[in-house]
Amino acid sequence: MLRRPLVRAIDWSSGRPLNGRYKLISKLGEGGMGAVWLCEDLLLRRKVALKTLFADRAEMADEDLERFRREVAIAHAINHPNVARTYDLGEAAGVHYLTMEFLEGETLVGRIKRSEALSSSEVREIAVHLCQGLRAAHRAGVVHRDLKPANIMLVPDGRVAVIMDFGIAAAVDDDQPHPDEAVEISATAPWEVTSAGRGTPTYMAPEQWDGHRGDARTDIYALGIILYVCLTKKVPFKAATNQELADLHRSAPPPGVESLVPGVDRDLAKLIAACLAKRPEQRPQTVDEVIERLDRGRRRKQAVAQTLGTAAILAVLLSLVGFGLWSMAHSAVIREMQPAQARLAEAIANQLSADDLDRILAAKDINLPEFKKVHTVLERYHLRDPEIKSLYVMKPAAAAGHFTFVVDLYPKDIDRDGDGAISEDEKGSLPGDDYDGGDSGQIIEGSHAMTPMADRDFTRDSWGLSLSGYAPVLRDGKHSGYFVGADQGNSHLEHFQMRLAVVLLATWLLLSATFGLLRQRFAAAKSLR
Repeated sequence: MLRRPLVRAIDWSSGRPLNGRYKLISKLGEGGMGAVWLCEDLLLRRKVALKTLFADRAEMADEDLERFRREVAIAHAINHPNVARTYDLGEAAGVHYLTMEFLEGETLVGRIKRSEALSSSEVREIAVHLCQGLRAAHRAGVVHRDLKPANIMLVPDGRVAVIMDFGIAAAVDDDQPHPDEAVEISATAPWEVTSAGRGTPTYMAPEQWDGHRGDARTDIYALGIILYVCLTKKVPFKAATNQELADLHRSAPPPGVESLVPGVDRDLAKLIAACLAKRPEQRPQTVDEVIERLDRGRRRKQAVAQTLGTAAILAVLLSLVGFGLWSMAHSAVIREMQPAQARLAEAIANQLSADDLDRILAAKDINLPEFKKVHTVLERYHLRDPEIKSLYVMKPAAAAGHFTFVVDLYPKDIDRDGDGAISEDEKGSLPGDDYDGGDSGQIIEGSHAMTPMADRDFTRDSWGLSLSGYAPVLRDGKHSGYFVGADQGNSHLEHFQMRLAVVLLATWLLLSATFGLLRQRFAAAKSLR
């Protein structure tokens, strides 16, 4: 096997562009694979990240380099906003390098180190974009195998999160030191541990510790740990040596996210637990499954919001329809009742004598023959129509807006509703009793009218809706000061109002349920496309 010696770094001291093309701007960092430099690509006139390869190895076999070239070629084929583009592979003075898209922002590890743990909504948003990038890579046949916060860049250009170094971890030769070797890692922050050859120990799936290269489910395991760290700012497994860490990854259950972060999104916590299953077949099998579960909560909230919005719109529309129907019925009934009420009051007034009313008011005695004569007239009309709620004869009092009862249909207290108590509306009105009508301009207007008239609208009391008619009691063709009032109830309109409310409510429930069902079917059909 032919092996080639490698130098450890590119010599930039001459100031000349590397291979006549890449001009050094600054050093970005250094990792397990080599150093990373910010350069200007003079040919394409853009900034690139130039990364040296295998700088920590003394020699490299030809087949290693060939395999790496194939990996880079595959990674170069991934074209997705959430995956950093790999541009070029080259060699300068025996040092192999590749150029990648230069991303302005901060790494996820930087964000974790500088701030408090991320919220559930922030983690969910980052996870969705990471999964979209992973899905594109997996469909292109590329598995990352070294996914970690240091390989994720948070960018402010709408892409949110971009995955870097695709295909590189898989290209490392299998004859590297086995990760089970007792390498001390306790001195380094868990999320800053560098690659040990086949992945980063903190983020390696159990199958990687067993020497297998892994597949898409290996990336899903690493994704679960990344989300775990973002939410808790802790790693699920921590040990002093790789051997101890390997044992934890293979067999130890991770501490539940919900026990570490009160109020965490439960769906997200369950998803992380599923991603961290020990056996690959127990994890989500594809990134599409992860995306579906990440999106499930959002879709549920969106569906609830849309359903509530639709229900609110329907409620407003049906309320307008109901108000229109009620208004039309209300107006139609008033137009029909007004002349009838005026005629009823007039018919009663024509049968009364102002002289009889004078004697009743002067004596204030319900046992007078004149009182019984007038009361008999009122009772006769009440018996003809059960909808008549009250009939009375009044006279304006000295105080403005007040009236004096002369004869009332109910001169004695009567428990009309049968509740065993006498309410204000059930108290009888004796001759001479005062009635305050100051809050009703219609009765004041009716008491002075020379011709019969009726209320312009219904009034409502404890007995329900009513419309009153008024007519003067005449003496020698002139207003005697007495007037008859006839209160007509309208239970039919109240029943119509109740039936209308029931019909509108049933219609609202039916339409809301129909729209919700149609939305579910549309969403299901859309997910199958």
